[in-house]
Amino acid sequence: MRLTLSLEQQRRVKFWLPPLACGLVAWLVLVGVGQTPLVRASGLALVIVGMAAALRRMGSVLAFIGGLTLAFSPSFWLQTGGGESAPATIVIAAVIASGAVLLTVLLSKRPAIAIGVGVLVFALLFSSQIGTPRSLRLTALVVSWLLYLLTDMLLTTNPHPAENAPRILQEGENGVTAYHRWGVLLLFGVGVLNDSLLLFLAPALVLAFWLARVRLAWWYWGVFALLCGAGALGFVRDYLQAQAHVMVLGEWRNAERWLLMVNFVVGQYSVLGVALGVLGLARLSRWYPPLGTVTLVAYGCYTFFGLIYAAPQRAILLLPLLIIQGVWMTYALFALGEWAHNALPRLRPYARWGVRLLYGVLPALLLWRLLQL
Repeated sequence: MRLTLSLEQQRRVKFWLPPLACGLVAWLVLVGVGQTPLVRASGLALVIVGMAAALRRMGSVLAFIGGLTLAFSPSFWLQTGGGESAPATIVIAAVIASGAVLLTVLLSKRPAIAIGVGVLVFALLFSSQIGTPRSLRLTALVVSWLLYLLTDMLLTTNPHPAENAPRILQEGENGVTAYHRWGVLLLFGVGVLNDSLLLFLAPALVLAFWLARVRLAWWYWGVFALLCGAGALGFVRDYLQAQAHVMVLGEWRNAERWLLMVNFVVGQYSVLGVALGVLGLARLSRWYPPLGTVTLVAYGCYTFFGLIYAAPQRAILLLPLLIIQGVWMTYALFALGEWAHNALPRLRPYARWGVRLLYGVLPALLLWRLLQL
């Protein structure tokens, strides 16, 4: 029996193959080189799949390289060691459920049903297995997939003028609304209940919905407000009170803290990575202002946290900041590739590939640096 895919199914397969391949490569490196346990490596690989999916509209090659750049950053690599911070069963179940749901989304004519089932299954798993809160790996997983949802939503509703006309995500429109509404609410809820630090993403989420012109019911905002309230209470309990010796609100005015933040990002992606991030944000704000604004707000919120928090584990808690930095870096290379393609007509067949190969050096250097430690 021959399997025949519709054009829409072929489009989905083409979209998801590079992120899945990136996650597979990251998983192999984590297991083979990092000697990471299989369950832990699977959970971390899902983070990389989400990151590559968020970058997918910049091209399959850049998405692949951008995902590996995050995977080989020192802060992300730190999660390969140490004890399990979350029950293994939820990671195993999440991997199985994610694979089943993704396969259904790719092949089904009604992907909203698969997404709804995935939301229900994951919510039940989380509520039954979240006996160990503040899982750093679960936080990274939530942030990477939230970024994918926000990127997809904002680029769909606010495309570049040369692209397709914008469309409002209305109810019943090919399941798109359910995909974004429920996905964002579920992931944000899971993230806040796991670690209140995800509250710093709330301003960016609200801004994203407003810029995307998504119509949300009053009860949706009510649930979102309750989650924010729970996150605020948790932040006061877990950070302001329990870690008062390393949490000083007034330290954001300290010049040394700003230097430490810059050195932190440089230590993750090098000086070249910081320069690419600045260029990427500038070009993203020029061609896709809503996405540039939303990522900048999220980046600013986590930068503020990094300025007032001085504990050693700050490097891992700031992973959301590094994920956003990776988006900016990748878009910088995308913009450079487009410029080279248009400015160098004689080298037009090779210009984009030359830029992509140069970007591919960065994750290779990061991995080499990790192997020397």
